[in-house]
Amino acid sequence: MTILYHLENIEFSYAKKRALHIEQMIIHAETITVLLGHNGSGKSTLLKLLAFLETPQKGRIKFHNEDIFSKKHPMLRKKIVLVDQKPYLLRGTVLENVLQGLKFRHIPATLAERQALDTLEQAGIHHLAHKKATEISGGEAQKVALARALVLQPDVLLLDEPFSHLDEASAEHISQLITCFSRTPNKSIIFSSHNQKHVTKLATQTIQLASGTYKFSQ
Repeated sequence: MTILYHLENIEFSYAKKRALHIEQMIIHAETITVLLGHNGSGKSTLLKLLAFLETPQKGRIKFHNEDIFSKKHPMLRKKIVLVDQKPYLLRGTVLENVLQGLKFRHIPATLAERQALDTLEQAGIHHLAHKKATEISGGEAQKVALARALVLQPDVLLLDEPFSHLDEASAEHISQLITCFSRTPNKSIIFSSHNQKHVTKLATQTIQLASGTYKFSQ
């Protein structure tokens, strides 16, 4: 299997409190990898490192065998999208939120809108397209944030607790979206969860975190 991420001797702390200590970790490409652990186990911090939004105090991270702190770092970052557990939505409509990333990538307006509407329909929230982002529920906001990520078709999709704040039907729909995306060639998904149910159903690789360290299983 192709190695997507290779982490070595990673140390990360917040105000001298250690959040992560990883001697070595390998995450394979074209898999659904689940970071499993309780709150405070380091899952969110690890996702931020994998998204290149944080830099470890010690250690090295390679992405497709490229050192992420090389000159190619900005180019590598375009291939990865992180959806936070509590996503920040821009002012404006749901559709405008999903269109934002496409505008930054200079996609023609007509094509961008079609892609955005198609993705909203896939996410089951097409009916929210023209609703203000400030007027939707927390669960709906998570779906919008996921649609905003999916429309960009990243190589790597990182999701922080994507099933929180969702009812059973919505969680099942998100599971289907994750599975569908993972079947696209050259796509990888890494998401965090504290629920073993999602691991059993979706994971092809599991990384169990506890107090910033982990156990690896296939």
